[in-house]
Amino acid sequence: MNILICNDDGIFSEGILTLANVLCKEHNVVVIAPDNNRSGYSHSMSFFKELTLKKHNLSENFQSFSLNGTPADCVKFGIFYYKGNFDLIIGGVNIGNNIGTDILYSGTVSIGIEASINGFKNIALSLTETDNINYKILAENCYKIINKMLPYLSSEVVWNINIPNKRVDTLKTTKLGIQKYSDTYKKVGDNTYMLIGEPINHKLNDDDCDVEWALKGYATATPIKIDKTEYSMLQKMAKEIDL
Repeated sequence: MNILICNDDGIFSEGILTLANVLCKEHNVVVIAPDNNRSGYSHSMSFFKELTLKKHNLSENFQSFSLNGTPADCVKFGIFYYKGNFDLIIGGVNIGNNIGTDILYSGTVSIGIEASINGFKNIALSLTETDNINYKILAENCYKIINKMLPYLSSEVVWNINIPNKRVDTLKTTKLGIQKYSDTYKKVGDNTYMLIGEPINHKLNDDDCDVEWALKGYATATPIKIDKTEYSMLQKMAKEIDL
């Protein structure tokens, strides 16, 4: 297959290098990633901004470029630059989970969304931990999971997958949960603040959702659709509302 890999952690992230190195053994791989960390950029796009493509020699086994844009920019530009010659577009591997409501902020998930918008099969991959990462095990897990998921991939669905920092033999297919944080703005200078926070426990989820399974150490896979229409509310409303 011809595979485009993008991320939001940046071109030099160990996560994207790990993924590219394992997939290029059997596939034609192209890496296009932001020139710096763009975590939390969600689906932002660089309209009317000059974008610079820079070639890197990260490996002799795959082509690699950085772009001074967002994760979604990298997908859209990659499709343009390679004339859509991809069978699969992958986001990740992100270092840090993208579970539950995190997907609304995630550049990694937005890579899958941009791929889906443009009619490409896709996967968004994230590692649930950020410390003491075993990249050899991560590579093994990615290889197994991607190959197992191939029959279920669709351009109409974004598969959001989160992987723990250990060997996995089970992938829990489940719905999104709610991820809550102890958000606060820390003052770091005169009129200067920084948003900080950690995940907090709450009782808003049932047991069968990605947040709860991830907390128990499982790998999770959630199919996401772009259509956010609340159809049950739409059905309750009149076709027209007189004003």
